[in-house]
Amino acid sequence: MDYRIDDEAAALRSALLEFLRERMPDPGTEPAPAARRAAWRELVGSEWLEHFASGAEDGAGPAARVAALHVAEAFGTAPVTGPVDTVAGYLLPLALATGWTAGLERLRDGSLVTALVPGIEVPGPDAVPRRRAQRLAAVRDGDEARVSGVLSQVACAAGADAVVVATELDGRPAVALVGLDRAGVSVGEPSGVDLRRPVADVTLDGVAVDVASLHTPPDLLEHEDACAAGHSLFLDAEAVGGGTEVIARTVAYCTDRVQFGRPIGSFQAVRHRLADVTAKVEGARSLAYRVAWDLATAAPGAPADAVASRMWSSGAYLAAGEAAVQCHGGAGFTWEQGVHVFYRAALAGRGGADLAAARTALAAHLGALTGPAPAGPGTGRAAEPVGAAGGAHR
Repeated sequence: MDYRIDDEAAALRSALLEFLRERMPDPGTEPAPAARRAAWRELVGSEWLEHFASGAEDGAGPAARVAALHVAEAFGTAPVTGPVDTVAGYLLPLALATGWTAGLERLRDGSLVTALVPGIEVPGPDAVPRRRAQRLAAVRDGDEARVSGVLSQVACAAGADAVVVATELDGRPAVALVGLDRAGVSVGEPSGVDLRRPVADVTLDGVAVDVASLHTPPDLLEHEDACAAGHSLFLDAEAVGGGTEVIARTVAYCTDRVQFGRPIGSFQAVRHRLADVTAKVEGARSLAYRVAWDLATAAPGAPADAVASRMWSSGAYLAAGEAAVQCHGGAGFTWEQGVHVFYRAALAGRGGADLAAARTALAAHLGALTGPAPAGPGTGRAAEPVGAAGGAHR
């Protein structure tokens, strides 16, 4: 890997940060739905979301893939409302990779489109982590297909215009763009800790979808897997940007805040705490860049490294958020200070079933690398884990 952050990349990131801070509403102010929608249309029109997707296109090269992470870092540094990660990290790359013209047009016209990004499935015999979409049942009805099922915890579903649904018709995987105002579609109440991306369940009950509108490229599953891995990297870079920003804010606060006649940042306990989380965030940055390069070059082990990067970056971001709240003292708990926006984002990225699936996938991969368990002494057979049937613990 030979990558350097040049002046062009730095200028690009600075320009995006300036745009986000000047034009986008702060999630901590809890902007009204109309303000959220207007900001989303402006963000889509600015084409910043497509910059990340362009780095993942075939032929873009590994350096472009890494450079695209600077865009995602900026969205972590200056959090904005809306399904930024879903659109920039997954839907746009998927539409570009599979030639989904209808999907691209809807994503580019300012509509608020969301989706349930594929999660990590239980590893197969090869122990390679793969991401698979939750496919809803579709039954052919003449020129239409009736789609039914529940998509759980879809980001920004409440107030969205449409949702991209993964389905299967006649044994062929497909994706469909379903308007949330259609008959048979219902969206639950928004919830979740992250102010940027509240989640809600989307229920489809026999929703009619034109069969001709279904997007069924032959390599859809492979592209879903690759684009979902890219979305994971987008989240990693967001975590790095958010962690870096919240540490910088905390350093500034601890430099100005005086206690016992000295800035609290001069106290060893504070300095060591911030140094520790800074090392974690910088480690997450290095790992994310390495994984982006390896995914672009199809390096062996890259899918497993992407899982490891998600675990590291989410943990580093949460550690930075916790340190920020503690080092701010009582002010860290106040709404006005704004630390809670980053801490909420870190909590959302560290929780849920996705992290458990990541641990399982990574454990399976590491187990495959180490090979089968060695034979027990004098038994002539593989040793069984303690607590297993027939094992040592009864």
